[in-house]
Amino acid sequence: MDDIRYEVADDGVATLTFCRPEVMNAVRRQTTMEILTALDDVRGNDAVRCLVITGEGRGFCAGDDFQAIFLSDDRGERKHSSQINRIKRGETSLDEIFGLQKPTIAAVNGPAVGYGMDISLYCDIRIAADSAKFGWFFTRRAVMGTIGGTFVLRQLVGLSKAYELMLTGDLIDAAEAERIGLVNRVIPHDDLMAETRAFARRLAGGPPLALSLAKAAVYRGLDLDLAAAFDYAATAEAITLTSEDHREGVRAFREKRPPTFHGR
Repeated sequence: MDDIRYEVADDGVATLTFCRPEVMNAVRRQTTMEILTALDDVRGNDAVRCLVITGEGRGFCAGDDFQAIFLSDDRGERKHSSQINRIKRGETSLDEIFGLQKPTIAAVNGPAVGYGMDISLYCDIRIAADSAKFGWFFTRRAVMGTIGGTFVLRQLVGLSKAYELMLTGDLIDAAEAERIGLVNRVIPHDDLMAETRAFARRLAGGPPLALSLAKAAVYRGLDLDLAAAFDYAATAEAITLTSEDHREGVRAFREKRPPTFHGR
């Protein structure tokens, strides 16, 4: 892989790092394909319990690489029908991050703008360096943008603030992002990865089945009415109550020791 670095540690934490610092880790099609390959491993690799996404150098991700993606056609033309088909096939979308069953953390080490901001929004938790900045720059380029803003952002910051960020494309700093609920916490830049990895290890040590079902309940609940959400939660709870992990959790509590979970 050339555009990203993907590593799985013995503690169950996988780290995906954007490695195009010369363009502030902007995403081109090759980057997307490499990330999707890494996500396949996250899904299928039982050794991976939590995924951390971050960037190399000064930036988290500057969004789409306009030079590589949007200007690749010599005529500068992008046919409407072909773009719809590409997006539906997932060739230009990383929304698979949003649907991962394993916990995901964005360690935002610098500017996360446009599609870079959306990638951070697809993660369950955002931990930002005090040097981080966020901006939904799509409208600055006369582009509508992806579901990171149009769907996820409003869930985090509310409809009115989401409209403000989306329609203006304003850049906000880490402190403001924390104030409005866009990020979970702000960390001094030099401590970002150590703090993030410590938190990721906590999640990686948790019960995989219960965490996965809890994430799925929240994810599905965005599109369910209350009765259907209750039914899904009841089914998921029954699965966890009859799992080996639950029995291990009870035994560990009684024996006053840390539990060891296996996702069964």
